[in-house]
Amino acid sequence: MCPRSARDRGVEGERRAREYLVSRGYRILDENFRTRRGEIDIVASNGREVVFVEVKSAGSVSFGDPLCWVPRWKQERIALASAVYLSRKRMDDTPVRFDVIAVGPSGAVRHVQDAFRPQSPQFRL
Repeated sequence: MCPRSARDRGVEGERRAREYLVSRGYRILDENFRTRRGEIDIVASNGREVVFVEVKSAGSVSFGDPLCWVPRWKQERIALASAVYLSRKRMDDTPVRFDVIAVGPSGAVRHVQDAFRPQSPQFRL
């Protein structure tokens, strides 16, 4: 059997992450939102809060801490893309949170809520 490509793992990981979030009462607002400034894997809502989710899919059992997979530069790109999203949707005053979901090779999901906070003061966290 051929090993799955990183792209296939990513697509499957995002699907599992969406299922996980929905099973916990989140509503999926958007997925793979792209701008010139960056991309957001999943945009969800949890009550009045908008949650921007970065999904990481592991190819081996030793996938480690998903926070290490989202370096500061990537966090800032996600924050910039989220600002565009909020502006386009006229949700500028909405409280937001930035989460990371890691999906292991067995499909196990690890959800880190409030995984990082952008440096920009424009966000209501």
